Amino acid sequence: MTTEPTTGKPTTRELVTDRRDQYAFHDDIVYLHETKRGLTRETVEEISATKDEPAWMLQSRLRAYEHFLKRPMPMWTDGLDKIDFDKIIYYRKPSEREEKSWDDVPDQIKATFERLGIPEAERKFLAGVGAQYDSEVVYHSVKEELSKLGVVFMGTDQALKEYPEIFRKHYGTVVPHEDNKFSALNGAVWSGGSFVYVPKGVEVPLPLQAYFRINGENTGQFERTLIVVDEGAKVHYIEGCVSETELVSLGDSMVPVTSVAPGMLAMNSAGDLSQVVSTRRRTYQGDMLSIVPVSVGNAFEVTPEHPVWAIRRERVARPRTTRPVRNWDVDATKIPGTEPEWLPAGDLSKGDLLCFPVAQRTVDHPELSDDLLRFLGYYLAEGSAFENGVSGVPTVALSFHSGETELIDDARTLMTALAGKPAGVQVVPAKHEGRVYAYSRPLMELAQLFAGRGSAEKRLHPDLMELPPLRQRLLLDTYLAGDGSRHIRANGRTLVRSSTVSRTLAFQLQELWARQGIYAGLQVRKAFTETMADGRTITHREQYNLHFEEGRTVNQVWFDAPRNCFWVPVRQVEHRDYDGWVYNLEMASAPNAYLAKGFAVHNCTAPIYATDSLHVAVVEVVALPGSKVRYTTIQNWSNDVYNLVTKRAHAHERATVEWIDANTGSRKTVKFPSIYLRGEGASADIISVAVAGKGQHQDTGAKAIHLAKNTTSRIVSKSVSKDGGRATYRGQLKVSPGSTGVVASVRCDALMLDDASRSDTYPYIDIQEDDTTMTHEATVGKISADQIFYLMSRGLTENEAQNLVIQGFLEVFTKELPMEYAIEFNRLVKLEMEGSLG
Repeated sequence: MTTEPTTGKPTTRELVTDRRDQYAFHDDIVYLHETKRGLTRETVEEISATKDEPAWMLQSRLRAYEHFLKRPMPMWTDGLDKIDFDKIIYYRKPSEREEKSWDDVPDQIKATFERLGIPEAERKFLAGVGAQYDSEVVYHSVKEELSKLGVVFMGTDQALKEYPEIFRKHYGTVVPHEDNKFSALNGAVWSGGSFVYVPKGVEVPLPLQAYFRINGENTGQFERTLIVVDEGAKVHYIEGCVSETELVSLGDSMVPVTSVAPGMLAMNSAGDLSQVVSTRRRTYQGDMLSIVPVSVGNAFEVTPEHPVWAIRRERVARPRTTRPVRNWDVDATKIPGTEPEWLPAGDLSKGDLLCFPVAQRTVDHPELSDDLLRFLGYYLAEGSAFENGVSGVPTVALSFHSGETELIDDARTLMTALAGKPAGVQVVPAKHEGRVYAYSRPLMELAQLFAGRGSAEKRLHPDLMELPPLRQRLLLDTYLAGDGSRHIRANGRTLVRSSTVSRTLAFQLQELWARQGIYAGLQVRKAFTETMADGRTITHREQYNLHFEEGRTVNQVWFDAPRNCFWVPVRQVEHRDYDGWVYNLEMASAPNAYLAKGFAVHNCTAPIYATDSLHVAVVEVVALPGSKVRYTTIQNWSNDVYNLVTKRAHAHERATVEWIDANTGSRKTVKFPSIYLRGEGASADIISVAVAGKGQHQDTGAKAIHLAKNTTSRIVSKSVSKDGGRATYRGQLKVSPGSTGVVASVRCDALMLDDASRSDTYPYIDIQEDDTTMTHEATVGKISADQIFYLMSRGLTENEAQNLVIQGFLEVFTKELPMEYAIEFNRLVKLEMEGSLG
C-alpha cells in the first residue's frame, strides 16, 4: 500500500480489518493466562496484578468498575440488553511478552498475523507495526530512524511502564471513565492497544499500523489506544480463496464455482452432501497457486492462504538407507495413524498428500434397469441421439469398429429391448464402421435425459451418480468396452485408458471409479489445430484422458478407508499473477469444506461462533497546537461481534483532525467519532460511512464540539442498508457560548436497497452563538430504476450496475483514502451488496 505525502494533509490513519473474506479462521490456542467468565472486582484486580501495574492504575480501574456497575445500560439504542456480560472472558494472555522481533513471536500466533499480512506490510511501506491477539499486544516494531527522532510506538501496557509521565498526563483526559457505561468497562478491564508519541516538529512520512484480532469464543477485546502528537508534528496511524475458473463438486457433477448458489448441495471433505449457506466473492490481486497432483488434470487454483486438507510427506515417509528418500516414498501403513491438517496452500510442498474424498451417498433406483445402465455405457462412449434434420425422425445410433461383432450384437439386443422394436445394423466398409441404430423417441429421450447429447456435453444424470457401486459398474464396463483401451505393461499389469471431450463426464467417471476403489488419473490434452497433408485444417477439442491399472489404483496413490478418501501426492506447485474475482463457499455442516477439482479445501471465513464476542475499545487522540492528524478506520468484524467503541480527539490551537470512518460487519456497532475543538483556528473533518446487511445494526455517526473561536467542522454521513439491515445516524454539532466565527456543515444521506431495510437519522444541533455559519442537509432514497436500466444497456449486469451506483454514492469517503485502501473498501462494499464474501 502507498499513501499520499504528508505535506498539507494530516496523516493519522486506522484500518481495523477482521475481514471475513480472507481471514476467516480460528486458532486453537492454549492461553498462558485467562480470567474466569464474568466481571467482578476480583477480575479487575487479577488483570492489574497479572500486568504488575502501579497502584494508581489499579485504583483507576476500580473506579471505572464501580461506575460501570452504577451506570444503566443505554436505552437510546436497542439490542444492547442481549449482551450477557457474565459469559464474557475479559482477559486472555496468548504470549509471554510483547516482542520487537517478528521471529520471537510464538509460531502459531505469528502464522495468524502472517496471514493478515503484517510482515509483508512492515517490509513494504510501514514506519511501524503493532499486532494484538485477544487481550495482549504480541508485537510492536518501529523503524530505527524514527526511534532516533524520539517517536514512540509500542503497546499501551508497555508505555505505562516505560513512559509513565507522558502516559499518566494524558490517560483518561480525552475519554474519562465516567463518559459512558462502555468507556467505564474499558477503563476497568482494558488490555493492549497502542501508544504513540510524536515529539515536536517531527514528521512521520510513513504509516504506523496496528492489527487487532479476536480469536477466542466469548472473548472481549478491550484495547486502549493513546495517541499524542506534539506541536507541529505529523503521524500516520493505521489500525488494522479459489479462482473464478475453479470447479467444485456437487456430488453428481463438477460445476464452476461461479454457478454455485446458496441452498444448493455440494460435496464436503467427508464425502457427504452439505448445503451451501452462502457464496462469497471478492477481488484479489496477487499470487495464485496451482496445486498440481500426480493426476495433473485435477490441478486446482487457490490463493496462498486457502486451507487444504493434507498430510505432510515427511510424516509418512518411508525411510531409506541406501539412497535418498524420493517424494513418492510413502509408508502407507503410517497414513491411518497420521492426523491430517488444514494447511495453507502456500505451505504445500512437492510430495505432500492431498485428500480426494469418495462420495458416500447411495440410493438405488430400481426404475433404472440393468439393460438401461449397460446401454448408457455404450451411448456415452459411442452414441448419438437426435431428430433427423430432414425427416424429423427420432434416432439413436451407436458406432463401433466393424470388427467388434460381439459388442455390436450386444448393443443391438439392448436397444431392441429398450425401444420395444428391432434395432438395425448398418456396416460402412469404407470407414470400418458398424452402426447400430433405432428409430425410437422414448429411447432418444432416455439417452438425452440420463447421458446428455453431443460429445462435449455428455454427462451422467444425478440418479446415476448415487447408484450402488455394483450397479454403476455395469455402466462403466460397457463404457470401457466401447471407448476404452487396454495395454499390457512391462510389469505384466494392464493399463486401462479412456478419453472424452466432455469435462463434466471426465470428472464424473473419475468419481465413479473412486467408488469402485480405483483412483483414476486424469490428464488433459489441450485443444489444438492441425494442418493435414492435403491442406485441410482440423481442430481438435480439449480431451480428458482417464487411466489406471486394472484391479488397482494409480501408482503412488493410497486409499484411506477410515477417512473414506484417497491420498494423492502433490507433483508441483505453480505460481501465476492474478487479478480478478476469487470465490468461497460457506457450508452448513461440519466440516466446513468443499471440493475443488475433487480435493478438499476449507472455507476461509473469520472465526464466527454461535455465541457472541465483545469489542469495547477506547481511543484518545491529543492533537497539540499546529499538529495534523488523520485517523481512518475501515472496520469489518464478523457478525457475532458487538462493537461498542468510544473514539475522541482533542484538537488544540490551529490543529487539524480528520476522522475518516467506515463500518461493515458486526452484529451491532455503536460508534460516534468525536472531535472537540479546544483551540482557536482548530479544524475538524469527519466522514462516516456505514453498510448494514442482514442481522446488522450500524448505529454510527459523528460529533463536532466547538469550544473556541474561528473553528471549522464538516460532518458527512453516508449509509447503505439491505436485506433488512438497519443503519442509524446520530450526530451532534455544538457551538458553545463565546465560540464566534464558527463555520460548520452537516450532511446525512441514506440509501435503502429494499423495503425490509431501515434507516434512521437523529441529528442534534445546538448553536449557542449567533456568529455562526451552519448548513444541514439530509436525504433518504432508493437506487433509481432508470440508473440501473441505463447502466445495463451499456453492458453491465444488474449487480455490477448497482455496485457502480453505490460506489458513486460513497465516493465522498473513498476519494479521501489512499488508492489501496479505496480499493479495499470498494471490495468490501461489493461483497456486502452481493451477499457473497471471498
